[in-house]
Amino acid sequence: MKTIKIKTASNLLTAAITAASVTLPLTVSAQSLEEVIVTATKRAEGLQDVPIALSVVSGDSIDEMGLRDMEDVSLYMPNVTVSQAAGASQIFIRGVGSGNNFGFEQSVGTFIDGVYFGRARNARAAFLDVERVEVLKGPQSTLFGKNTVGGAINITTKRPSDVLEGFVEATYKTEVEGFGITGAVSGPLSDNLRGRLVAKVYEDEGFMENSAPNGDDGPQRDDKVLRGVLEWDASENLSFFLKAEHGEFDVTGRNYKITTSTPTSTFLYGLGDDPNFGDSLGFNQKQSVSSFPGRKDLDENESDIFQLNIDYQMGEHSLRSITAYTEYEFSNCVDADYSSLAFIDRCRDEKHEQFTQEFLLTSPSGGTLEYLVGVYYQDAKLQSDTSTMLDWTAIPPVEGAILDLVGGLPSGSLNSEFFNNFGQDTETWSAFAELTFNITDSFRTTVGLRYSDDSKDASKAQITTAPGTGVSDPFLAFVNGPAGLGFAVEYDYSENRGETHWTGNINLQYDLSDDTMSYLNLSNGYKAGGYDADNAMDRSREFEDEEVTSLELGLKTEIWDNRARINTALFYTEFSDLQVSGFESAGFVVGNAAESEVKGIEVDFVVAVTDSLTLNGAWAYLDAEYKEYDNAACTVDQQVDGSCAANGGFQDLSGTSLQFAPEWSGNLGVSYDATLTDSLDLLMRFDALYSDDTLIAPDGDDNVVQEAYWKYNARIALQGGDGAWSVALVGKNLSDETTFNWGNDATLAGLGFGFESAYFHIIEAPRTFELQARYNF
Repeated sequence: MKTIKIKTASNLLTAAITAASVTLPLTVSAQSLEEVIVTATKRAEGLQDVPIALSVVSGDSIDEMGLRDMEDVSLYMPNVTVSQAAGASQIFIRGVGSGNNFGFEQSVGTFIDGVYFGRARNARAAFLDVERVEVLKGPQSTLFGKNTVGGAINITTKRPSDVLEGFVEATYKTEVEGFGITGAVSGPLSDNLRGRLVAKVYEDEGFMENSAPNGDDGPQRDDKVLRGVLEWDASENLSFFLKAEHGEFDVTGRNYKITTSTPTSTFLYGLGDDPNFGDSLGFNQKQSVSSFPGRKDLDENESDIFQLNIDYQMGEHSLRSITAYTEYEFSNCVDADYSSLAFIDRCRDEKHEQFTQEFLLTSPSGGTLEYLVGVYYQDAKLQSDTSTMLDWTAIPPVEGAILDLVGGLPSGSLNSEFFNNFGQDTETWSAFAELTFNITDSFRTTVGLRYSDDSKDASKAQITTAPGTGVSDPFLAFVNGPAGLGFAVEYDYSENRGETHWTGNINLQYDLSDDTMSYLNLSNGYKAGGYDADNAMDRSREFEDEEVTSLELGLKTEIWDNRARINTALFYTEFSDLQVSGFESAGFVVGNAAESEVKGIEVDFVVAVTDSLTLNGAWAYLDAEYKEYDNAACTVDQQVDGSCAANGGFQDLSGTSLQFAPEWSGNLGVSYDATLTDSLDLLMRFDALYSDDTLIAPDGDDNVVQEAYWKYNARIALQGGDGAWSVALVGKNLSDETTFNWGNDATLAGLGFGFESAYFHIIEAPRTFELQARYNF
């Protein structure tokens, strides 16, 4: 990868603004841009007045472009990556995110209607009936609290309307044979009571073709969501907001496969359902569920959300209470050898409950002193149980070689099942305040401070059994232990930990003119420590909290009579005790890297060229690397050639790139709206999306790098002049790029057995087209 030195802040800002400005044509007849209102500061403010780096996507754009989740939206936001590992979602901002371990807290906090969602599974219905999505980049600890070291995703859903209205939308997507219907009705129920009801169902057949006799194409989706909202104005000063939501999200089949294989491993994989096995990066697989262990690749999720807001106006001050309860249950089964072999699979049953309470007191705006103070409480309970099955009879040559060493045992004697049970109770409370001093009409400074107290109680146990018995087997425990194959050890322990933190920020904001605002923001934050939920060999029980300090310099400006906006941010961030997770043999090992360093620049713009034509774009440069990390998990090649053992079982990744941190990324879009007749409008949109080479693997393995690519999306629509109806065609990945968003060395690769240098990848969707039909009333 290329290395580019960061110059001084002033030179970079000047260069960035100049470069962006020359690309924007000046057209006298263009209309002014509408003001974008956001709640990134827990107040309703204009986007150009918020002194932090912030990307916004409106709910209309989400619906029009068929963006179903944050993974879709992240393509339109440089330095934001969302990937789907085999069992969990991963969110990264500026190369900072949570590793693939169910014990990790989030590095990027997700907030929906002001409520913190501590686990990604809670928020699967977040993209239903959305008003806007705001992505706040960099630490956001003062107002949003812990676990926002990388940033925060602030999602606002639509509120009930003052007049009766609604819509029905039907969609059909090619390649996956996806069909969905979404409908909503909103309006007054009485003089002071309003309601909104929205529902969505969606099904598709997946884009990965599975040719095995009993295999499932995947990933097949079956989503059902229902949300109801009530708003009641009890008096002139008192109002209530109540939301209830239920969602069911099922996935059958998967989009992973072995993509790199040696001649030996190719032969071994060919002993499964695919005798003609060959490695490739494509959309075909052959994975059967007919033989032992015989559990389907699936992911079944059910969630509930209940929220009550109470707003009370005390003169010019406002007091808000936000009370929320969320819960989910999911069952997840993964073909853990990622191949046509019925060799290893892993199933997880998880349940999570969370209660949160927040009180906010907000002063009026416009005075010399503005302030916001609050207290926050969270109680969460997690239970995550896994069962991993290992069937050596699926690969007779390897089983035979091991049995020859043991001697005198029949085939099947090594088959094992590992039960891992992890429970954790988390309690958090914090108090915070943010003060803004309006020193002059042009200069203001904001100081924020937050105190947090976190405690966790965890219990974990693991046993090794013969398949289907559930009773500990001493022989299999020895065979699979450190003196044998090195898959798992038996243990049972309970531990607790507590930590306290002071975090905050200092922000200086200066208006260079009526249309240009500059800011300097110094902030810190933390991500709570915790316990390893997955490691089978008991190499890592506990990991420590992670801390961050960040400096950001920004400029937000409107030019050409408010027909164009250009926003620029220059940032430098240091992390200490960075929480990391590396794949080793058959599981992940967690720990803390000594230090990492992230710096770069981001520029985005939008310009109304004419009343009909709008241009938008964004680009980012990112230099994100480990400054010190000498205890990283080894790559497969290092384990095989012996250099890993020679270095005490670790490698040194100091100076190497972080995960999901492309050096360059960006997008360019153009939209054109035209009136064809008095009753017919034409709407067109085209987006070009770019990402540089991206390291995917957490262990710095050069074999798992997604090479640079361009992707192109487009939409063409006809709608009635009154907006009552519309039909549209949306195309995604029009150039049909084959890419992946997760990958690693295959299970067993580091242990040998002929699987050395084998890798798997999770493949992203090919070119698709979606037909949309909508009626508004």
